[in-house]
Amino acid sequence: MNNIFDVIPDNYFNLLASNSNYRTNSFLLQFIYQQYDNEISYRIKRTVLRDELAYFISENSRELIVEGEAAAKTYQDIASDYLRKFASKEVGWLEEEFDDSTFEKYVVITEQGIMLAELLNRLGQPEKEEFSSYVYNIYNTLVSKEQWSQDPYVGALKNIYKNAKSLSKSLKRMSTYIRKTIEKLMQEVSYASLTENIIAYCDGEFIKEYTRLTKPQNNIHIYRGKIIDMLEEMQNDIEIYKQIAAGCMGEEELGEWEAQEKIDSMFDSIKKFLKDDYLRIIADIKHKLNLYITMALGRFRYLKDHEVDMRDKVEKTLKYILEKMDDLGMKEELPEQMGELVRINQSKYIDVQSIRQPRNKSQVRKQFVAETETLTTQDVDDLKKIYEREARNPYSKKITKQYLKALMGEKKVLKSNELPLNSKEDLLLALSAVAYAKENGFLVEQEDGYFEMGNMILKSFRIYEV
Repeated sequence: MNNIFDVIPDNYFNLLASNSNYRTNSFLLQFIYQQYDNEISYRIKRTVLRDELAYFISENSRELIVEGEAAAKTYQDIASDYLRKFASKEVGWLEEEFDDSTFEKYVVITEQGIMLAELLNRLGQPEKEEFSSYVYNIYNTLVSKEQWSQDPYVGALKNIYKNAKSLSKSLKRMSTYIRKTIEKLMQEVSYASLTENIIAYCDGEFIKEYTRLTKPQNNIHIYRGKIIDMLEEMQNDIEIYKQIAAGCMGEEELGEWEAQEKIDSMFDSIKKFLKDDYLRIIADIKHKLNLYITMALGRFRYLKDHEVDMRDKVEKTLKYILEKMDDLGMKEELPEQMGELVRINQSKYIDVQSIRQPRNKSQVRKQFVAETETLTTQDVDDLKKIYEREARNPYSKKITKQYLKALMGEKKVLKSNELPLNSKEDLLLALSAVAYAKENGFLVEQEDGYFEMGNMILKSFRIYEV
C-alpha cells in the first residue's frame, strides 16, 4: 500500500497550517489553478503569471495578509516571493522550468498542487450533482451492448460500478449535509437568521435532486428494477462472464481466481446497493428532511416563547420602576403635560396601554346641522324589497339544489346534455350546481366523450342523487 507522505514533500501542508497565513496561501493557490484551468497549455510564462498574481494581490490587499516586509516591496515582488515559495522543494505546489529554445522561465502546477487546489475549490463551492444521471448512465450503458461487447469489463461492469459508487457517495454526503444544516438551525437566535436558514434550505440543490430521484414521473424506481435484471442476466451469461473475467485479469493484473472474485464482488455490491442500500439511504434522507421541518417549527416556538419571557421581564422592570416612582413621589414632580405619559391601570399590571403617548383631545371646530326627512311606511317597505332583491344570490347552494331536483324530477340520473345551456345565466347556474353537488347530496361523474352546446364543446358527465 502506497503512503501519500512518500509522494508529497515534507512541508506540503504547512502553508495551510494555523500558524501561517493559510487563508492567503489557499486563495493564491486557487487563483493560480484558475489561470491554468483557463489556458490550453500545461504551463505559463513566469512573467505572465507573476503579473496576474500581482494584480490579484493588489485588488484583494484588504482581504489578503501578505508575509514579509510587504510595505517595502512592490506587488510584483510579493507575487514573485509567493511563486518562489510555492515552487520550493519543501512545498512542491508548483515547478519552474526553462525553455531551451526561448530561454524563458515557465511555471507548471504539479499534479499534487492540482489535486489540492481542486479539493479547496470543492470544499468552498461543492459541485452541483445530478444524482439521477448516475442511474440513467448505468441503464444506458447496459442497453448499449454493442458499445461494450468487445470489452465488457471496462466498457460495462467497471463503468457501472463507478457510477453506483458515485451515487452512493453523493447520497451519503447529502445526508451528512442535511444533518449539519439541522445542527446549524438549532444555533439560530433570531427570527431573521432562522428565516434565512430556512430559505437557504428550500433553495438548496439537494432538495431538487431528492425530488428528481423520488418523483414517480422520473421513473427512477423503474430503471432500478430493469438494471438489476440486466446485471443478473449479464452475470449468468457464461460467454459474457468469461469476457469480463479476461478483461479484469488484463486491466487489473490479477490471476483468474482473483479476477472472478473481484467481478463477483462488484456485481453483488451494485445489486445490493440498488436493491437495499439505495432505499435505506433515501429513507434516511426523507427522515432528516421531515426532521428539519419539525426542528424549524420547534425553533420558531422557542424563539417566540423566549421573546415572551423577555417581555415579561421588561414588564416587571417597568412595574418596579413605577412603584419606586410612587414611593419617592417622583410622579408628583412630573410636569403636567407628562401626567398621562406613564400610568398604571387598576388591574395593577403592565400592558401595551400602560405606557403611551397622550392623545390630543378632539375639539368641536364648527357646528353643523343637517335637515332630516321622515320615511313613510311605504318607503320603508320599498327599500326592504330593493335590499332583499340585491342580496338574493341566484346561484346559492339552496337554489342550485332546488334547480337540480326540478331538472331530475323522477329520474335517478341527469346527463350533461340534458342541462339547459342556452344563455350565460344557464351556464352559471349549471356550474354552481356542479360545484355544490356534493354538499347538496349529489355525485358528479365524468363520462367518455364530449357534447356540443351552443358554441361550446364540453366534457360529458352525469349527476345522480345519493
